[in-house]
Amino acid sequence: MELWTLFITSFIVGFSGAMMPGPLLAVDVAESPSKGYITGPILTGGHAIAELAVVILLSLGLAALAENRAISGGIGIVGGAMLIFMGIGMLYDLIRKKIEMKQDPSQAKKSGRLVFDGIVTSLSNPYWFVWWATTGSAFLVKSLDHGAVGPAVFYVGHILSDLVWYSLVAFLVWRGRKLIVGQGYKFLIGICGLFLIYLGGSFIYDGISGTI
Repeated sequence: MELWTLFITSFIVGFSGAMMPGPLLAVDVAESPSKGYITGPILTGGHAIAELAVVILLSLGLAALAENRAISGGIGIVGGAMLIFMGIGMLYDLIRKKIEMKQDPSQAKKSGRLVFDGIVTSLSNPYWFVWWATTGSAFLVKSLDHGAVGPAVFYVGHILSDLVWYSLVAFLVWRGRKLIVGQGYKFLIGICGLFLIYLGGSFIYDGISGTI
């Protein structure tokens, strides 16, 4: 596989993971009305840090470790608990009326916190690890034919798909923020919080049952 083919293919295939509903998308949707369209790129930055670590580890031969059922199950349980914690936090702030539509960008969540959220939501998702242990690993094996340049090209193409998708979602939510002020915004936050709790519960169940 030529380098340019690897880049284009990794960009296209990257959408198979980016477009699936997950915790990162929920945070992107929840924070975009207050932070603005920049939410997507910032979250992707945190996500990119986590993915860079995975690419390096897998390139060093740890794919087999990630495929271990006990390890993936443990990731599911711990990650699910983290997502439930985040979801409960959203609902708690909503009930305590700490969540309001913020028109002043300076009132929005700090960029550093969003980067951290991008890292945490990635590491909390066991299916993210499964994707990298299967589809991602397969691409990395092919990319290693080009030496160290191969994984780098694959990584750039892959993370670019995440950047495009989450930036698009953030922009669309931000542009429509006037339609979701007041109760509409709180309803959106509530849905995102419940979704994270549901997702966390399903991760824990899959981790215990060994179906991850």
